[in-house]
Amino acid sequence: MKHFQTILTVLLLAAVSVLYYFHFSGGEVKKNKAASANTGKEKKATAEMPVRIAYIDLDTIKEYYEYFRLKNDEIEREKQRIENEIQASVNKLEKDRVDFLKRGESITQIEAENFQRDYQNRYQQLGVRRETLLNQHLSNQAKAFDEIQKKINEFLEEYNKTAGYQFIFSVGEGNLSLYYKDSTFDITREVVKGLNESYKKTRSK
Repeated sequence: MKHFQTILTVLLLAAVSVLYYFHFSGGEVKKNKAASANTGKEKKATAEMPVRIAYIDLDTIKEYYEYFRLKNDEIEREKQRIENEIQASVNKLEKDRVDFLKRGESITQIEAENFQRDYQNRYQQLGVRRETLLNQHLSNQAKAFDEIQKKINEFLEEYNKTAGYQFIFSVGEGNLSLYYKDSTFDITREVVKGLNESYKKTRSK
């Protein structure tokens, strides 16, 4: 795991360095001196700023962050309650079927048809109930994870006021996300502009 994190950190540093190079050392846009003097100073100051990158290990946070463990326990208990409820309903349905069949030859055709119809209705209702509960569970799970991520983001915002990182990534099993970013390094508008120009060229062919 440590070896993977080391490689990942190096790759992230290289990727950000490339963005940094293209964003600040490429051909400079012609400036209107009166309108863009401040912008030029900001870019120069940013170009001289060292890029600091850090990461957080989500697997470790899942294990030791008390709020995460609390919400995870709540979700697991809810899941168990749903499974218990559905299983109890299935058991009751099966018991009723077995008890009915124990009557054997005393069962009339009308009783058999009524039971079959009632059994199918109960089975379908059980399926609907199960789907409703699972959808509610997934919604609660998503809300819980959103709350956890919000708390982490809020903490990192405050933490980084003194830490001074430009980028804070999260790593974990099958997970790589950006938790904090310095908007000074945002090149989205330039990329969108370039993509649109490239698309127009291909569309006109």
